Amino acid sequence: MAKSVIYADTATLSGIFNRRNLSVKRRGEFVLMDKYETLLLKFTEYLKTNGYAERSIPDYARNVRLFLDYLKGLGIDNIAAADRRVLADYQARVYLETYRGKPLAPFTRQFRIVSLRAFYRYLIKSGAALYDPTADLDLPQPPARLPKGILSKKEIGGLFSSPDLETPLGIRDRAILELLYSTGVRASELCNLALNDLDLNGRELRINQGKGRKDRIVPLGEIARDFLELYLRESRPKLSAIGQDFLFVSKNGRKLTRGSLKELVQKHAQKAGLKKKLSPHGLRHTCATHLLKGKADIRQIQTLLGHRSIESTQVYTRVEITDLKRVLRQCHPRERREIETNDFR
Repeated sequence: MAKSVIYADTATLSGIFNRRNLSVKRRGEFVLMDKYETLLLKFTEYLKTNGYAERSIPDYARNVRLFLDYLKGLGIDNIAAADRRVLADYQARVYLETYRGKPLAPFTRQFRIVSLRAFYRYLIKSGAALYDPTADLDLPQPPARLPKGILSKKEIGGLFSSPDLETPLGIRDRAILELLYSTGVRASELCNLALNDLDLNGRELRINQGKGRKDRIVPLGEIARDFLELYLRESRPKLSAIGQDFLFVSKNGRKLTRGSLKELVQKHAQKAGLKKKLSPHGLRHTCATHLLKGKADIRQIQTLLGHRSIESTQVYTRVEITDLKRVLRQCHPRERREIETNDFR
């Protein structure tokens, strides 16, 4: 395939071509790209400007790169020559692919094709393709996974009692835990919160540029509001660096990262003696599940969590059914084997 006269800074391409052993040819400090690599670079820019999560963009790019390498192996050097038959053959190849002797996970297979659909949406919008050959591909839905790490009310109480409220970091941690459970915000959304996103008087929190680059307003519970007020009054002034406008900061006054937030939650879960593996997302699941058990409308939960589709929220109804089955096994006379059948005659 002939090389196009396009160069890109290798720093721009890091995380796209080099992630997971995807190599590029270097020439000094720049990379000389072929037509497919140029398309892939432009595709990643399209993802960034169309609301795709930053941490998922390298995975989209990796999946598309695998497809482009497949086309190169067939001798197809023009994306327009990849018709429906080529895409169908590629999908069959993906479904037969193995990793360490085992078939690819259903979610992995699905995401390979989802990535191509996003790629062809870009190609059509940019004029590089006239039609979408992925439109006719069947996309079997993998089995829905139930949320993990959901805590009971008793476990929530133990978790909240873990932070030491005599220290600035302890007050900060308690405010974070209360906020995660009260609002169900995502980890990235919490880390990106600014001071002016918080309205203590109105008991509201503004989420800017959430998943899908959607803004939303979420209500604050009274207890969460009280601990946020305590944090802002007693704790944050002792932690924050001058000019730092993020709501939550590290012990050094810097912006809180997703990694440090995860460590924070896991630390207090371990300190509380919780046997479940807990993450910030686990508190999001717990929030939604407890709201559903409290008879909140599923559409209201969808709005709170910022789900684009109601299908994402409906997974919590399956959690409710799972709990109901457990209660049935434990409490219903027909499920208690120690009761004789004659008792029902």
